[in-house]
Parts: sequence; C-alpha cells; structure tokens
Amino acid sequence: MKYYERFTMNKSIVTRFIFVYIFFLLTITTIFYFNYQKTIENHFQKTTKESFSEYKAVYDRNKQIADLIFQSEINTNKILTIFKDAYLSNKEQRDEIRKELYEVLKEKYYKLKAFNLRQLHFHLPNNDSFLRMHRPQKYGDNLSHISETVRYVNQNKKYIHGFEEGRIFNGFRFIYPLFFRNMHIGSVEISFNSLAMIKAIKETYNKNSHFLIKKDVVDKKLFEDEKSNYLQSQYKEFYYEKEIVSYHKPLLIKNNTKQLTKKIYEGEPFSIFLEKYNIIKTFIPIKNPINKEVVAVLFICKSDSFINKEFKDIVILFICTFFGISLIFYLFYLQKRANEKLKKINNELDRRVDLEIKRNRKKDISLLKQSKMAAITEMLAHIAHQWRQPLNVISTSSSGLILHKEMGKLDDKSFELYTKSISEQVQYLSKTIDKFKEFVKDQEDEKKTICLQKKVDEIIEIVQASFEDEGIEIIKKFKKENLFVSIHTGDLIQVVLNILNNAKDALIKNNPKKKRIIITIKRKKNGNVLLAIYDNAGGIPQEYAEKVFDPYFTTKHEAVGTGISLYLSYEIITNQEKGKIYFKNKDEGTKFYLELKESI
Repeated sequence: MKYYERFTMNKSIVTRFIFVYIFFLLTITTIFYFNYQKTIENHFQKTTKESFSEYKAVYDRNKQIADLIFQSEINTNKILTIFKDAYLSNKEQRDEIRKELYEVLKEKYYKLKAFNLRQLHFHLPNNDSFLRMHRPQKYGDNLSHISETVRYVNQNKKYIHGFEEGRIFNGFRFIYPLFFRNMHIGSVEISFNSLAMIKAIKETYNKNSHFLIKKDVVDKKLFEDEKSNYLQSQYKEFYYEKEIVSYHKPLLIKNNTKQLTKKIYEGEPFSIFLEKYNIIKTFIPIKNPINKEVVAVLFICKSDSFINKEFKDIVILFICTFFGISLIFYLFYLQKRANEKLKKINNELDRRVDLEIKRNRKKDISLLKQSKMAAITEMLAHIAHQWRQPLNVISTSSSGLILHKEMGKLDDKSFELYTKSISEQVQYLSKTIDKFKEFVKDQEDEKKTICLQKKVDEIIEIVQASFEDEGIEIIKKFKKENLFVSIHTGDLIQVVLNILNNAKDALIKNNPKKKRIIITIKRKKNGNVLLAIYDNAGGIPQEYAEKVFDPYFTTKHEAVGTGISLYLSYEIITNQEKGKIYFKNKDEGTKFYLELKESI
C-alpha cells in the first residue's frame, strides 16, 4: 500500500512537471523563433534599403551625366540649327540633315561611350525616329506605339526619364524636348543600358548584380532581328540579356520562382537569403515611367554571414536555454518531490505528535488525579496529626473518669471537668472533619471566586501543626484588603500544598538554624494578585534552575520524591488557570510566585 501511494505521488508530480516543462519550453521556443524572425526581417529590410540606395546612386549619377551631355553637346546652337528644319523637309533634305548631324556628333558620341552611353537618338515631333547614333541606317519608324516616353515628351514638351525597352536596345532613358527659338522641333534620347548599371554597381560597391526584362515587353517592341540578343530566364515571364549573361553568369534559383515573380509584380524592393551561396539577393522592380507597370527587375547580391551566424547563435542559445531550463525543472522536480515527501513525513509526525499529546494528556489527567488523591492523603495525614493531640486528651479524660468512678471519688465537679474536656476535643475533631469535607468539596471542577487570603489561611491552619512539629515557622504577611480570584479551589490548594511540602522537605534536609516559611499576598501594579511563598532552605542550585518545572525532575532520593508535584503545579496554573508560576533564588532560600488575575 505504501509503495502504491509513493508511486501515485511520484507519478502525479512527474506528470505536472512534464506538462509545465513542455509548456514553458514551447513558450521559450516561440519567443526565440519570433525574435529570430524579427531580427532576420530587420536585416533584410536594412539590406534592401542599402541595395536600393546603391541602385539610386548609380542611376542618379547616370542622370547627371545625361544632363551634362544634353547641356554641353546637344542643346547647343549648332546642333539645334542643323536639326530645326528636319521635320518640315522632304526626304532628300532630311537625309542631308541626318548625314550632317551624324558627322557632327559621331566623334563626340564615341568619346561619350566611355561614360557607358548606349544611345543618342533624335526624334521628330511626330515621334518618327530621325537618327540613331548607334544604328544610323535604321530610321523613319514611328515610335508612338513603341516608346511611351518619346510620345510623352513630344506631346507634353516636357523632360522625362526612366527604364524602357526600345526597338533595338533597352535602357535607362533620359529624354529631352528640343526647341529652336521657342519652337518645338523634336526630342532627343540619351540612354545607358542595363549592363552599364551592372558594371557600375560592381565597380563602385563590389557587388554582383543581374537584370531581367519582362518577356512580353521585349516581344512587342523589338525588331525581329534583335530578339536573338535575349535568353529565357528561370523566371518564366522574364528574359536575360545575352551580353549581361556573358559578363556575369546568374545564380539559379530552382524553387519558388512563381512566388518570387508574384512578389516582383507588387513593385516594392525585397530581399531573400540563398543559403546555398550564403548571399542575400535583393530584388528591385523597375517600373515604366509612364504607366508605372513593372517592366524589369534588378538583382543585387551581397555576401552575408549574419544570417548563418544569427542562426547558429540562436541554436546555441536555444540549446543552452534548453539544458538550463531542463536543469532548473529537474532541480524543482527534486525539490518538489522532497517537499512532498517531507510534507508526508510531517503529516505522519503531526499524527504521531497528536497521538502522543493525547497519550500525555491522558497521562497528565491520570497524574493530576493521582496528585489530587495524594493531596487528599496529605490532608488526611495532616488531619491525623491534628487528631493525635485531642484523641490523647479524650483518652486521658475518659481514663481519669473511669478511675475516679472505680475509686468512688467521682463527684459532680470532677465529672463536669472530664466531660467538658472530652466535649471540647470532640468539637475540635468535628471541626477538623468539616474542614476535610470542605477540602474534598473543593476538588470539584467548577471555578469559584474566593478570597485568596482566607483560603490560604485555611490551608495553613490544616498543615501548621505538622510544620511546627518539624520546628518550621509559617509567617503570614497579607494585605488587609481582601483580594479575590476566580479559580478551581482544589487546584489552588493542591499547588500551595505542593510548594509548602517542597519547602518543608528542603528545610528538613538543609536544617538551617531557624526554619521559616514566609507567605505574602498583594496586588501587583498590573492589577494581578501575587501569592509568594519564601523559604530559607538555601535555594535551588543554578544548574537545576531550568529543570524545576520539568516532569520527573527531583533532587530527592527516588524513594522520597517523584518530580511530579512542581510539573503538575506548573500545568495547573499556566494551562488550566491561565496564570503564571515562577521562582527566584532570594538571599537564603527560594521564593515561588503564583500570579493570578484578580476577580472584581
């Protein structure tokens, strides 16, 4: 049965701890996971922002170069004078103007290519291509449905820039309206191809990048003989440019291309981590400057050890936390099990203590009864001692009465004398019997309000004869004012007799020159009544002082004392009467104090 209870208890503790442990571990794991995700997300955002800033820096630099070329080389009086009549001229005149314009710009164009210039393209106000410096033999095609930017500039006579696919090349285009003496004569495009962007990012930031162009844009706009310059990418809806692939081979991503394509079309930059290559790849969607649709995407790749390091750190932290929590829970489990075991032991001890207390209480009750019987016996002994003298007187008087009768000398006077003496002694004996009956009556359980001085007087009167026989004087020093206490009278008699008898035994043993016991009764300042019994028997040795009220402690021989009287006196006064009992060694002896609450 005990084994089963112990097994059940351990099983309950283990089950609770496992539940709490799993819950706590899952909570910590969730916190770690979300913190890790947040850290990675912040790192992605930081990298995305950094890559976009690098792209914008290269783009803005190309824009500055385009503005410089336009202002210094194109928007000049010489060029504008040549080009001003192209729109209103016939075919032969246009050919002459085209040839002249080409010859004037040819040398400058090739020099400007050192700045990664890709196209220098003049358009007429009706959006017809007039001169392509990169392909001068191709002209005359209308760009209204091919180039939204050209149409926008000629229609609104405003500058515009952005990425756009053309009939031959794609590029980052900067298109300016041309005016001669405030008259609109056409527009010019200065553009840089995507390869120039890739090279600039590599040279400036030492980062590999790549460029994809939307497939349907290429298919709709390019001349047929130019489409061979493009390759299908791993993203189904986008092309690579051959020259960019030749310059830098792209990293292949086999999975999630559909999801990534969908995210590209959302139009906002974002980053992913390629664990295989240990790099962060940032996607920067490129939008058409007119309709704002995504037409291309720029990839910028950055070597990165942060994510792997952060992952390793979080794994190490998790492992350490796991073992730490496991150890803490194991220690808590051991403590809990020990506490449960200790609790069970304490309960068992409490049960045993309660049982022992009950046994001791029964024992104390038995001892108390024995003590009361002993007190009655003691009282009988004192009464017997008191009866000895009157019985002797009665015996002598009766003997004298008989003797006078036999000798014939019994007269009325002698008869009256002897009978009177016998009557007085009988009355004395009757009075003594009444006192004993009162004493026995005082052993009842009910509390009574009594005058303490009167009750102590009665006790002294009963025991005084036996004390005087031992040469012991009892001196009373009572206050004249009667002091009342509520008490079990039998308890008071028993305690006073115990203290007086102990004092008597000590005086007989130590035999001082003049044996005396002084009894005082007074009211204390706190309102309690103090009964003090002082003897001159030499006092209690200091080594016994703390044991005086212990059960079975005695300094007498085993045949003489049991060590119960003062223990029972202490129990009676402190527990039953809610008073105090204590002693002090004073001068030549010991002074016992009984402190009781006054009853008014």
